[in-house]
Amino acid sequence: MLKRTKVLTIALSMILILSQSVVFAEDVEPVVTITGEGVETELSLSLDELMAMPEEAQIDEEYIYNSKGGQKSVMVKGISLAYLLQEAGVLEGEAEVTFTASDDWPIDPQPLTDLMDEELKYVLAYQVDGATIDEDENPDNDEIIVYRKVKEEGEFGTVYKMIVDINVSGPIEEEAVEEDENTEEESEEIVAVNFTDITEEFTYAEEAINALAEKGIVDGVGDNKYAPEDFFTRAQFAKIMVLSLGYEPVEYQGGFSDVSAEDWEANYVQAAVDAGIFDGYPDGTFRSDNVISRQEIAAVAGRGAVTAELVSQGKLDKFVMEKSAYLDKDSVPEWAANEVAWLEAQGIFEDFAVENFEPTVDVDRAQAAVVVYKTLLQE
Repeated sequence: MLKRTKVLTIALSMILILSQSVVFAEDVEPVVTITGEGVETELSLSLDELMAMPEEAQIDEEYIYNSKGGQKSVMVKGISLAYLLQEAGVLEGEAEVTFTASDDWPIDPQPLTDLMDEELKYVLAYQVDGATIDEDENPDNDEIIVYRKVKEEGEFGTVYKMIVDINVSGPIEEEAVEEDENTEEESEEIVAVNFTDITEEFTYAEEAINALAEKGIVDGVGDNKYAPEDFFTRAQFAKIMVLSLGYEPVEYQGGFSDVSAEDWEANYVQAAVDAGIFDGYPDGTFRSDNVISRQEIAAVAGRGAVTAELVSQGKLDKFVMEKSAYLDKDSVPEWAANEVAWLEAQGIFEDFAVENFEPTVDVDRAQAAVVVYKTLLQE
């Protein structure tokens, strides 16, 4: 009788353990979901489920990518994203795929055709260089990184960290373009610009300079020249920010001891201050003629983006210099840190601030045009 009781006890214990295991398995948080109108079946996958997928789904090879510190390579283990999309029953037709990161880092939508391209080989990596992934320094949650092959020489943006959702849009339908009767008339109002001093050194800024000049936001210096190498002052930047945001200059209220109502910049300064994009100094001065620095221009441009509702203040505040790729990220002051980090993520500085941001460096006319155009006006 005692022996039979022991056997029953062991059996009941095993049943209890197995039943608890099932509960725990159901409670496992998915590491990534695949959702959207463009798939027939939405998937919610844990790290264990990814790792247990069949051999034909697995990728184990080297991925090369570009960073501000130069070209890097890693050995990646993970699952083919094309395989997962096929498993989800991705619908045919043109579509966009949106990656959502757990830290809200902005990622440009990807064409579905790229994700299904065997040469680009998008992979949901669960191991990098033989180690599990822990980008957020929290060992209690699982993470993946999406890598893809470089398709153009020198290309950036082929690594997408901390991805938690992959959303496939429905098929994109071409919209009929209605002809505007005023198109010809409006096109005649665009002022053609042809600055003759945009040398090879400044070709990165040519599109921005011409676009701002055509809109009347920036002026040349005469004789068909822009002088891209000249420095930009705080007053000049206040003006082009006001115009880029579509504001009108307003009557100066006399808030700064070094700006008078007769000064050309007075009404632009007032408009910029009223919009909350520019501050003066604690001593009550504005210092119109001071050359604007990179940290100042970043702070103002970031505030302008919030004002234009291109990004919410709450989302911008999530961007921190701790995640920056700049080698001198610790030198960026706290009052400009969120704006610098957000603008860096948008690629605003990539043409002239590569390894280091150099926050106190003076901004020239080429850089000022690029920051304003890429932040506020580029489509």
